[in-house]
Amino acid sequence: MTRLAAALSLLAAMTLTGANVPFGKVIVGAMPIYAFLLVRFVIASAALALLARFEPGPPLRRMTGQQWGDLVVLSLVGSVLYTLFILEGTRRSSATEAGIITATIPAAVTVLGLIFFRVRPSLRQILLIGLAVAGLAVMAAGPPGEASDRLGGNLLVGCAVVCEASFVVVSQRMSRAFRPIRLSLGVSLAGMAMALPLALWEAQADAAFALPAATWALVAWYSLTSSAICTVLWYRGAAHVEPWMAGLATAALPVAAVLVAVVVLGEPVTLHRLAGAAIVVAAIAAGALLPERPYSS
Repeated sequence: MTRLAAALSLLAAMTLTGANVPFGKVIVGAMPIYAFLLVRFVIASAALALLARFEPGPPLRRMTGQQWGDLVVLSLVGSVLYTLFILEGTRRSSATEAGIITATIPAAVTVLGLIFFRVRPSLRQILLIGLAVAGLAVMAAGPPGEASDRLGGNLLVGCAVVCEASFVVVSQRMSRAFRPIRLSLGVSLAGMAMALPLALWEAQADAAFALPAATWALVAWYSLTSSAICTVLWYRGAAHVEPWMAGLATAALPVAAVLVAVVVLGEPVTLHRLAGAAIVVAAIAAGALLPERPYSS
């Protein structure tokens, strides 16, 4: 896979992930959150199990002890905790605010990549990450009084940022060892095992199954995109780019979250948000076209 194709795969994954932020807000307004978490992994695991039968490569049972640990970490921080934090956060805050707070993911990934991979980005790479963050800051700007004081929800979204950044860094190592569908299946199955006791403790399954068909359709969409399509696209691309580029691609998440919140939830759109989104897209495009810088992990 070329570096440009890998970057586009990462971009598509984060765009879908961001688009699901407003959808998740709608779902948890109607469905118990832990029941939704379990259903999400059940639907995704069933779909991935069918696809994994046709994927070449080493089976998950050949994982080493460290790789099993990485798999659990990927599922815990990238699927379970990220989802819980982002859904609980948007329930207390707005989807637009959640999208803006996730603007810190690129910088967080860069810092974690430096810590875990000992990879120091070049000046040009740092400037592109700064450009993306600046674009997201432009999106966040607004007239006095626009900011929310719903601190609790915003803090939960901040926790989701840490989880997503950790997922990005760990996925860099795992995506080089295992094929994307099998890896996504392993992460989804681990997530299902973690979500089951939470759903049983919540004990609101009756409320979940009484939902209208339209809500179930949205649940199915969220499940298949977030735990199947997005993860496969991410693992497919993460194996072929540097940590800084993976971090830069995450800037698409808040852009998509804000734009979908405007379209689906009717949250206001402003010129500064559109301008900020354009700056972010320009930064990601420039980063994808930079020559590859080899590194070791």
